[in-house]
Amino acid sequence: MASKQTTTRADRIGSLLFCPACGTLLSLPGDMDEIACEQCGRREPASSYENLDVKTYSHPNAFPSSLRQKRALVQGHKDDGTRQKDDDPVVQEKCEKCGHIGLSYKTMQLRSADEGATVFYKCLNCGDQTRLNN
Repeated sequence: MASKQTTTRADRIGSLLFCPACGTLLSLPGDMDEIACEQCGRREPASSYENLDVKTYSHPNAFPSSLRQKRALVQGHKDDGTRQKDDDPVVQEKCEKCGHIGLSYKTMQLRSADEGATVFYKCLNCGDQTRLNN
């Protein structure tokens, strides 16, 4: 009777094995030759775990980073998904003239190579332009 139970292999989803009789998640075999289902008592050969390819994936937000948070402040697209007229990226900073949050910017190396770049900001609301020498 035990030989009839092992004719059907465990159901595999990724690297997990489930009992074909009741659907319970099976434990890892360890050093045993068989895996016993804790729910229904069915025995599964430990060879069901051999040669399993395991792939893991994680969501980018699963590991927060300060660099990713800073990158989220700078946007190259508007919220509706369309490109801006001048294709410059947008930083979430406040305009000194009108107080609007959202300035497009571009950088240029106007001074010698060992000096910082010059950043040009343009308000998306009023068009006021300022520059900052880094």
